[in-house]
Amino acid sequence: MRSTLAFIAMMAALLTNVPRAVAATCTANDFAAAVDQSGASLRTLTLEVQPKLQERLKRYKQALQLPDTDDENLALNAIDDPKLEEFDKKSSQLLLTVDSLGRIPDGEEPDCAKLEELKMAAAELNTVIKAKSDYMLKRLDEKIAAAKRNAPPPATAQATPPVPAPSPATPPAASAAKKPSPPAVVAKKPAVKATPHTSQGWATRTHPDEATPPPAVAMREPTPIPNLPPPEEEGYSIEEIRDVTRGFFGSISTNLAAVIEHAFKQSGRPTAYVLGVEGGGAFLAGLRFGKGTLFMRSQPGTREVYWHGPSVGTDLGASGSRTLFLIYRMDNANDIYRNFTGVDGSAYFVGGVGVTLLKGGPVIMAPIRSGVGMRLGANIGYLRFTEQPTWNPF
Repeated sequence: MRSTLAFIAMMAALLTNVPRAVAATCTANDFAAAVDQSGASLRTLTLEVQPKLQERLKRYKQALQLPDTDDENLALNAIDDPKLEEFDKKSSQLLLTVDSLGRIPDGEEPDCAKLEELKMAAAELNTVIKAKSDYMLKRLDEKIAAAKRNAPPPATAQATPPVPAPSPATPPAASAAKKPSPPAVVAKKPAVKATPHTSQGWATRTHPDEATPPPAVAMREPTPIPNLPPPEEEGYSIEEIRDVTRGFFGSISTNLAAVIEHAFKQSGRPTAYVLGVEGGGAFLAGLRFGKGTLFMRSQPGTREVYWHGPSVGTDLGASGSRTLFLIYRMDNANDIYRNFTGVDGSAYFVGGVGVTLLKGGPVIMAPIRSGVGMRLGANIGYLRFTEQPTWNPF
């Protein structure tokens, strides 16, 4: 009887020690390595597929006989459909899962069961992105074939121009005969001197054009809103933000100014800002990558920061999209290293520039984007800022 009880006690002790043994077999570095491996595989896939997409893009443009402009927008419109939206939605969910499982809270022991869950989610994410890229190539091939079928036949009627060549011999004489009549018509024109008044009409039309400055003045009215939480002296003024972004976004200064003024009206003066670049073809993976420089009013110097998150849509271009982040309620640079989630109903667009609001703890962030970057970030779910380029291809 005693031997039986001893055996049961020994087995119970062994069973209670199993979880500890399993827990001891993984570390925080294992989680970080799994995330890095997933990011590396997605970057490899992006580099492999992007040249194929670019090649299809050129053929599609040639089939439609279009100039070299707006290739990217053309492709986005051409291949966009509900199935691609499903791919994006699924990849965004998986990315969030991988991101969440890959971070172990300070002071907690790593759960090895979650490590396996992390690896499975990362593998599924890679599978979804591979399926998405294959589907995109298929869609472009279909669009190219359709464009070739619908292309108009080459204009062979240009062989007829030689026929008009012999006829010009007679018109010169006819035209010479008709030349004396124009002077009589010219003589009548001086009498009709009412036309100078039409020039005054141009002058009056310039006054309505001058009605555009008032909106600019009206848009300056929101700036005197010093009653927001952060004191005005602690934040950057709208003039300072305009100066640092001058030329940063290219030739969209008017729309950019309107969006910046909207952000100031809604949230006041930012205590920090980031100027950076996003994407650069990495959007294929359904991910948004970025690298930028953080500037803070309360601290001297700057620091490099990185961010990533899901993207809505696909960017086929090779160059990155410029991005400005206005940051509020942040006096410590380390407070930027967190997840920021989108605020519903905060999107605001003027022309080719847009802004949305993100929130992470007490910090509020207003990313301002243009072009494709704006469109892909319109419904962004979240962004995560890091000190190192974990998922980041930069």
